[in-house]
Amino acid sequence: MESWKKNASHWIEVIDSNAIESRKLATNKAIVDAVINANPLTVIDIGCGEGWLAKELSDRNISVTGIDAIPALIDKARQKSPGKFIVASYQDIAEGKLPGVKRSDVIVINFALISKESTEQLIGALPALLNAKGSLFIQTLHPLNRKAIDDYKTGWKPGSWDGLGDKFTEPYEWYFRTMEDWFSLLEYSGFSQLKTTDVLHPQTGALLSVIFECAV
Repeated sequence: MESWKKNASHWIEVIDSNAIESRKLATNKAIVDAVINANPLTVIDIGCGEGWLAKELSDRNISVTGIDAIPALIDKARQKSPGKFIVASYQDIAEGKLPGVKRSDVIVINFALISKESTEQLIGALPALLNAKGSLFIQTLHPLNRKAIDDYKTGWKPGSWDGLGDKFTEPYEWYFRTMEDWFSLLEYSGFSQLKTTDVLHPQTGALLSVIFECAV
């Protein structure tokens, strides 16, 4: 959390300049298409960051509520689109501390799950925020890539800001889950009809990310 607070302004610069190749080439479009294909009228964007995804969905006449724990990112999101934006932590969401937030057709979490306990608590609380037949979409780095470096084991991994310039400080740790452990967590949290979509590099075919889709 502290790392993201300190690096929020640099992150905004990176996203606004479309400087992350994998997002530009494939992963941004992949998550937008996945959500659009569910035909939602309402979406909750958890870990919305500076609001790029909320804007993409709002531009398609979808009512979006964006939630993030970093005030500077929420401030930027409010400048980008007319959605409702709330400063709240994952613990706040898990504890139901979201006044005025109603159930939604879709919840989307795009590259925003890096912890262990807070992620587990958050996902366990999400069925209560979805309408009947609502869908959850989670995009994350593809777990199978870690097989190539012989580190396919659930647990904490060192993070970095490599490739984003020299302004970023305080690398963060992130909690890695195998595909099997993602399935177990989602099923334990009350989700079913689990589907996955592999997002590939358009030139090399390399795995970039996976999108989990599931229903309540």
